[in-house]
Amino acid sequence: MSRIKHILFLILFIACNQKDDNPADQNIELEYYDSIISGGLERNYFVHLPTNYSPMISYPLIFAMHGGGQLGNEGIEFQSQLSELSDSENFIVVYPEGVKTFGFRTWNAGDCCPSATTLGTDDAGFINALLEKLKLEISIDSKKVYATGFSNGGQFAYILANRYPDKFAAVSSVAGVLQDFPFNPVRKVPIIHFHSYQDSNAPYDGGFSSSSNIDFEFPSVEETLELIANDYDCDIIKQTIFSDSNTYDFYRYSNCNNDVLIELYVS
Repeated sequence: MSRIKHILFLILFIACNQKDDNPADQNIELEYYDSIISGGLERNYFVHLPTNYSPMISYPLIFAMHGGGQLGNEGIEFQSQLSELSDSENFIVVYPEGVKTFGFRTWNAGDCCPSATTLGTDDAGFINALLEKLKLEISIDSKKVYATGFSNGGQFAYILANRYPDKFAAVSSVAGVLQDFPFNPVRKVPIIHFHSYQDSNAPYDGGFSSSSNIDFEFPSVEETLELIANDYDCDIIKQTIFSDSNTYDFYRYSNCNNDVLIELYVS
């Protein structure tokens, strides 16, 4: 009988230890706001994990960067609806925040925009450090890390493609043109760009912004993508895939190095 008791105790002890060591059995916080010290500054970010998140699975991760303005993660989360999409499509979304100066958040995306450019904030270093931190804390598929952003955040997405091409599978810019030159990433990162013909803050055809805070002449969207396509050695430049004046136009730059695609949607 004592031997049976000993075996039962041993089984119970092993089972309890296995349960304690298995992160899947622990309570997981699916949303949280946190910070990291980067470049001598406290940098903030918001994490949303999909509803069915399990530490036993490696998930794609998307960094979503807000545009210049008063709002940080709340603005881009509401605009993009990426948190809802992450629940249905099973990916992680992280909303980093630019440094707030005089109540205004911006990214150092090259020539635009103050005050991040004026202060020389190392935002690219912040995202790189944050990615490495998150790899230790949540279950990420390091081959499926992406960056997207709106306006100034979209400009910053191009920065990440240029500075850390081996860490980002692809990037997407919404209403934000390239500001980081020369653009010559060692790995040619796939790009998808969204814009509006009516955009006055970052005019599709280039020129000065309607924003009173920006005294800078933007390159056109097509100049941006042609510059990138030339660096990528693309043979087909701006091929029309779909065009409808009532909805949107879809263009593609293809036959590039390593079959990388550049796509453009304009409404």
